[in-house]
Amino acid sequence: MHPATHTPFKAMLVELAEAAMEISREMMVGVRKAVTQEERIAYAAAHDRAARSVRLSISVHERLERGERDAARDEAVASQPLLEVLERRVHPTLDLKKAQVRAAVRRSIEQEHEGEDAAMLDEALEICLSEQAMNYSFMDRSVSESVGVIRKSLRLPPSLRIWLPDAEDCGKTAPTPPAPPAKPAPS
Repeated sequence: MHPATHTPFKAMLVELAEAAMEISREMMVGVRKAVTQEERIAYAAAHDRAARSVRLSISVHERLERGERDAARDEAVASQPLLEVLERRVHPTLDLKKAQVRAAVRRSIEQEHEGEDAAMLDEALEICLSEQAMNYSFMDRSVSESVGVIRKSLRLPPSLRIWLPDAEDCGKTAPTPPAPPAKPAPS
C-alpha cells in the first residue's frame, strides 16, 4: 500500500484508540462500583478487551509509520547507487575527483566519436571510473594521471586536440580547422 493511503487509516486508528480508551475508563469505573463478584469479573473482562484494542490500535499505527519511514529510506537509497553512498561516507572528495575525471574524458569522447560509439564509450567510462575509484591509488594520482589511465583503457587519444585560429583570421570569415592526421593503413 502506498504511504499516502495510510493517512486516513492512521486517523481511524487514532479515533478507535480514543474510543477504546473511553470504554476502558468506563469499565474501570464499573469494576470499582460493582457490588457482586460476577459484575466485577464482567467489567474486568470488558476492560481487558478495550485495553487490548487500544494496544493493538497503537501497534498498527506505529507499524504504518514505520512502513512509511522505511519506504522513504528505501526510496532515497534507490535513487542513489549504494556504492556512491558508501563513497561519500568514506571520502567526500572522491565525488569531486570522479566528476573532474569524467568531464575531461567525456571531452575526449565528444571530440573523437558520435552517436552510438559515443554512447557506448560513455557507458564504458562510467564502468571504468567506478572500477578506478574503488582502487586506493585513484585518490593518490592527480586528476590528469587518472584521465590518462582511463583514456588509455578506452583507447582514446592521450590528449585533446585543440585548435585555435590565427590572430590574422579573427576578423575574417570562420577559418577551417586543420585536417586531423591520417590514420596509418593496416599492415
